[in-house]
Order: sequence, then C-alpha cells, then structure tokens
Amino acid sequence: MTIGHKKQKEVLERLAKGKNIPHALLFSGIEKIGKKKVAIEFIKSIFCEKEKGFCGECYSCRSIDSASFPDLSIIEAKDRNIEIEEVRDLQNRLSLKSYNNSLKVGIIDDAHLMRKDAQNALLKVLEEPKGDTLLILITSYPQMLLPTVRSRLEEIKFSVIPRKEIEDYLVSLGADIEKTKEIALISSGQVGKAIEFLNDEDKLKFFNKAIKDIISLAHSEMYKRFDFAKEFKENQDEIVNVLDIWERFMRREILLKVYGNKGSLENYSLKRIKEIIDELEKTKYLIENTNVNKKLALENLLITL
Repeated sequence: MTIGHKKQKEVLERLAKGKNIPHALLFSGIEKIGKKKVAIEFIKSIFCEKEKGFCGECYSCRSIDSASFPDLSIIEAKDRNIEIEEVRDLQNRLSLKSYNNSLKVGIIDDAHLMRKDAQNALLKVLEEPKGDTLLILITSYPQMLLPTVRSRLEEIKFSVIPRKEIEDYLVSLGADIEKTKEIALISSGQVGKAIEFLNDEDKLKFFNKAIKDIISLAHSEMYKRFDFAKEFKENQDEIVNVLDIWERFMRREILLKVYGNKGSLENYSLKRIKEIIDELEKTKYLIENTNVNKKLALENLLITL
C-alpha cells in the first residue's frame, strides 16, 4: 500500500467505483513520490475480484503486481528514450479484445522520454481509441510532452509526502526511530529516496558527502570550483544525483532562513539561493535531456554558486 496522496487516491477511487474512467490520464509530479505505485493500485481497484478497493490476493491483483496481467501493458524507458516502435506495439495491444471483457490498460512510465515521433504516434491512440481502453502517462516533466498530447490527457498532479508520514512508514518497516528522522529530513518528501537511503548505507554516505561538497564549494575560490568540475566523473546518473541533493540542500536553506534559523549559507540572501535553485534545475534538465557537455554545464553552474 502506498503512503500519502490522499486526495489523488480519492479522485481515482471515485473513478473506479463509478466506472466513469477517462480514456487517458496524466500522473505528474517530481520523481520518487509513488506515482507509478498509485497507478498500479488504481488498476488493481478496477480489476480486483472483490467489490471494494483491491485485495492484493486475487488473480487480478497478483498478476498486475507481477506484470503478467493480460489486459495491462507497461512501457518503461530503455537507454533513456522511448521509441516509436514501442508506442506502435502498445497501440496494437490496446486494440486487441480484452481478456476480461473489460478495459485494456496501457502505462507509459517516464513519458517525457518519448521521442517526438513516438509522441505523434501516441496521438492516434488518444484521438481514435479502439474499444474500452485506458492510457496512463507518468512523468516528472509534463512540460516535455507535446501540447497536442498533453491537451488530450486529464492531469492528476502529485505532491511530496509529509515528513511525518515518511517517518511512520520507515518505522513500520522496522527502522530505528532516530535514523528515520534523519532519512525523512533529507529525502525531501520523496518516499522512494527514503527507502533507498534506508536500504543502502552507501547512498546515505553519498548524500552526506554531496552536502559537504556544496558547503565547501560555496565558500571556495573559483579555481577550486573548476578543479571540482574537472575531477568529477563523466557519469550522467552520478552528476544528476549530486545536483538533486544540492537542490534539496538549497531548498532547506531557504526554509531555515524563512523561519529565522541558522543555516550553512549565512551570507547568501533568499534571492541568491532561489537563483541558484533555478540554475540547478536548468542544469539538471540539460544533462538529463540533451547532449550538453556535462562538465561545461557543471562549471557554468559552479560559477553562479
């Protein structure tokens, strides 16, 4: 069972109960907050053999969990792109007769990674649905979808999960109370991050090192910042993870300033921190979604620090 997203779940529950399910939905919100898991729970509630909610034990629920349910097709990005062939294959599967004489469902995870031609191919599914079908697109970057695609989707926006809910969830998994407080604080409402930190001590160490680096760089001369960029590994995932941690650190600094608490960047104004956050978001976007020179992008970011 997922945690958080009470309002979103209530909306989806009403849709499932009333059988008034839209043809296409867009689940949007930052990564690792449980969007895909909520989508899976929603599909279970549609097909579950019990009358209320989903049991998690019937054939439908178990086969949905194992990705073997005949009326469910899922596309996940491979090599950071979703190709037109994958969308056309999904289109063909959705056109087949339902195994349960009910809905045919397709999920496209990280839908922003669809190439332009793949998105255009998807328009045919959206404009000319065959039979009873449901398409769910999941993305952290809805702005990367073509306007013609996005306009045909009913959007459900997801937000971060409150810290207390993450703490309680980690405790329910058997975690130490003090450790849950630390993890919930640094995971910034992303329960997926919290679980990663709990299960992988190296990721927690990686996080703490990234925080030490950003504090040190903020107080360093420019040549030391360039040395840092020069020595940084040309590893996209690692760079994005570091930028993600830096962004969360900066957002925490804003909160500390707003509430009059002492942060690590006392000489930085709120305006300057917000500008740095904007640069972090821009740099992360460029590295994830374009062929930008990663080290050059990192150097440009560090100049603004």
